[in-house]
Amino acid sequence: MDFTSNKWLKEVGGFKYFFERQYPSLCIFANNYLQDKEVSADIVQEAFVYVWSKRECIRDAAAARSYLYKYTKNHCLNFLRDSKRHQGILTEQMESQKFYRDNLIEQEAYEIIYQAIKDLSSQSQQVIELSLDGLSNKEIADKLDITVNTVKTIKQRAFKTLRRVLSPSLFTFLCMFSEN
Repeated sequence: MDFTSNKWLKEVGGFKYFFERQYPSLCIFANNYLQDKEVSADIVQEAFVYVWSKRECIRDAAAARSYLYKYTKNHCLNFLRDSKRHQGILTEQMESQKFYRDNLIEQEAYEIIYQAIKDLSSQSQQVIELSLDGLSNKEIADKLDITVNTVKTIKQRAFKTLRRVLSPSLFTFLCMFSEN
């Protein structure tokens, strides 16, 4: 799909594809501010509705992503201010450009890793995602009705593939979140 113009944005299928690629990392981005997954998801959905309503003015996918992240950041900060859940220095830190930049970089890394995982075989993808969710090899084996040794073999092969396709720093980032 060509994202260098805004033609994709006017097509429901193109926007749906864009939504599916951006939604998970944008929810994590919002949750870094709010620490509330439900409210984060609501704000992200509102951000997509906003971008859809402004689709005639948006020139390409990069601009759409920029709108999404800025909208989400601003509405998360508004929510925090209005709910008075965070006060003083914490809110000040969250409003800083450094927090926004660091959060954005983290989400970009997550998006690249998420796409690499999606390119694995279905079983490898399941094992890696369950591992990232914090499940042990035994729990993964029980859930998928396979042996622990099979889980270990699948993980080993999947990580070998991911090591090949991800940059060393992104692979390290992924390893930090996976079970040993």
